[in-house]
Amino acid sequence: MDFNQIRYFLNLADTLNFTEAAMRSGVSQPTLTRSIQRLEQELGGTLVYRDGKDSRLTTLGRDIRSEFTAILDREQRVRAISLNKVHGRRETLTLGVVNTIAPSLITGFLNHALLQMPMLELVLQPITRDEGKECLLSGRIDGCFCTDPIAGNIKIATVEMFRERLLLAMAQGHILANKAWVSLSDLAEQPYLDRLQCEFRTRVQNHLHERAIIMIPRLRSEREDLIQQAVAEGAGVCMLPERSTIVDGLTLRPVDTLDLSRTVAFQSISGSGTAAALRQLRVLIERYAWS
Repeated sequence: MDFNQIRYFLNLADTLNFTEAAMRSGVSQPTLTRSIQRLEQELGGTLVYRDGKDSRLTTLGRDIRSEFTAILDREQRVRAISLNKVHGRRETLTLGVVNTIAPSLITGFLNHALLQMPMLELVLQPITRDEGKECLLSGRIDGCFCTDPIAGNIKIATVEMFRERLLLAMAQGHILANKAWVSLSDLAEQPYLDRLQCEFRTRVQNHLHERAIIMIPRLRSEREDLIQQAVAEGAGVCMLPERSTIVDGLTLRPVDTLDLSRTVAFQSISGSGTAAALRQLRVLIERYAWS
């Protein structure tokens, strides 16, 4: 067996779709299929059940998946060390980060990625949600951590990382902090602070207007840290994604009838023509335990 066979199998194990795995591997589907068949012959057992359009790993396939992952990780680290020590080369990727995503949601992964890819240098740029697609297609950034990615563009590959609910944030000693749920009538009585970059603003406003509730903000800002700090100090309440707190002293509670959530994802230009470092980073994102 060779490293290409291992890569093809791991891409198939991740997608359970021969067409998508072939696209991710940068080869034709017949080439990938033949490679998997040769690997099965070498190992003496079936790795993937094929049932029409559905595929799933066999017990053998599941057992060797982690072993192959470790082998490929080691191979990539050896190459990275060689690039650094022998050739003095580094690969730089510029990544956009939507400014409403809390740093703690991605810094753990970035640390993991830098350990796995010693030759990698990352440049992070703050962007708004609406800027991501344009920045990717224009080549200003190589990838972006975004929210509620817009589908439909075959040039852009999307890896969904996790979902998070929209909740009401308040100071820890707030009178509503003792409630399991906050009613709309309770919300209407509170001083409201407005996160101007919030992706949910229009939907929240429409939801409240339909119920004859109009929240007049006492404070507005695009600065996440400023609004959250003001809430923590008791100036009012704000709507906030549940994993996006960046200051201490906040309590989050769901609001009755308000059931909104967002998807946090990574997007980059698709296809085998993208930089090897970007393809490897995308695989690390897919395999990372975001939960």
